[in-house]
Amino acid sequence: MLALLAVVLFLVLRNQPEGETASEQQKESPVASGEVELVILSVNDMHASIDQFPKFASMVDSLRALYPDMLLFSAGDNRTGNPVNDQYDPVNYPMIELMNRTGFDLCTLGNHEWDAGITSLQDDIERAQFPFLCANIVIPNGIKLDLKPYAVLKRQGVNVAVIGTIDVGRDGIPATLPANVSKVSFKKANVVLPEYQYLRNQNDVVVLLSHCGFEDDMELAQANPWLDAIIGGHSHTLVEHPSETNGVLITQSGSHLKNATLVKLRVKDHKVMRKEAVVLSVDKVRKENAETKKLVGDFNDTPHLNVALARAKSRFETREELGCMLTDAMREISGADFAFTNTGGIRVNHLNKGPITVKDVYSVDPFNNEVVVYQMTGAQVKRYILNNYRKNGGYPSYVSGMTYSVGDDGKSVWVQLDGANFSTNKIYKVAMNSYMASTIDIESVDEGQSQFMTTEEMVIEFLRRHKEVDYQGIVRTK
Repeated sequence: MLALLAVVLFLVLRNQPEGETASEQQKESPVASGEVELVILSVNDMHASIDQFPKFASMVDSLRALYPDMLLFSAGDNRTGNPVNDQYDPVNYPMIELMNRTGFDLCTLGNHEWDAGITSLQDDIERAQFPFLCANIVIPNGIKLDLKPYAVLKRQGVNVAVIGTIDVGRDGIPATLPANVSKVSFKKANVVLPEYQYLRNQNDVVVLLSHCGFEDDMELAQANPWLDAIIGGHSHTLVEHPSETNGVLITQSGSHLKNATLVKLRVKDHKVMRKEAVVLSVDKVRKENAETKKLVGDFNDTPHLNVALARAKSRFETREELGCMLTDAMREISGADFAFTNTGGIRVNHLNKGPITVKDVYSVDPFNNEVVVYQMTGAQVKRYILNNYRKNGGYPSYVSGMTYSVGDDGKSVWVQLDGANFSTNKIYKVAMNSYMASTIDIESVDEGQSQFMTTEEMVIEFLRRHKEVDYQGIVRTK
């Protein structure tokens, strides 16, 4: 059945002949007497991939021709990744508008929904023609944030309860700048989810729309077999062959709107009798929705983002090469001795040879974090490197002004400078972004000084000064 479904949908979405309707091509087995087929199309971690929307909207149109009652869900992280969207005024307007026009029914809250702060998030919620869900957030009285823990939708007489959850890290918050979530608090999804088990007795289908990551979703399925399905996000996992864990169907569609997942649930006598899912490629869709294509073209008409700042003599092949350029900019513009940036702060894998534009800079680093400079002794710098290493899951942060390596035990660090000796007693100026300053344990001589410039602003100034850069093959960490 799944193989047939995949073939049929591939034909419908790629090769539908003129004059033949989608319903005429469908060859699936009929729904049994007394059964209702509930269909859900889901995506996750779109990260402002607005250029994919003309194809995606065409896919949605074709599927709605087959399944008029189809539900459309996002498992979070709709924004952050495309300057056209993230630098728009108001921030994130393009994505919300495109989601509205495509007809999303629900969205769970992702960590990157917080990247522009709580006021901007509330603006998104007000503009959206669909609810945002999050069951494991605690919103104090007096804070306006119109999030729902769950929603109940009805299709063909079937009641569908959908619960939303977000990942919470060891520091008790989602992965965002702590100041962005300072007015609210969070609980772990596995602690909160059992509180909503009562929805099982009140509805025919119960779905968890999760932004917790695939591994966590597996654990949630083991602990909560009363769920019918978990539609996930956050870890950017492409679950190519969705299957059941402890009776719970688990899906995730990768990221950046390259794929979507179609879930089909057969419901009879208020119970799900059959579950199946198939991954659909948005990239391979040939037809584009004309209205959506025009809208995306209007959003992309941003001359100020296309201004060339400098020229890359060779292609940036790795994130570390990009991180070295970014930290060089921070160090030079701030006048620091060393500069660090977290690996998660670099959001693209490569950058082509040729002109580097303003848009490229904001694509590499979309977070608008201010640069902070601390005075640290050499010994404190070493401890900071190790704290970074542990916080970063065993990966060294990108650096300027030195090369360093961390021992296999994660407890020792070796620092090397060009043309000078590194001293544990000397006081150095150390630059970092405000996210690192807020989330890494720091020992320092002073309390740190904001430079009142963002990392992006420093990179833009750096490129304007240098006109030409070449970072191919540069490695500063081991």
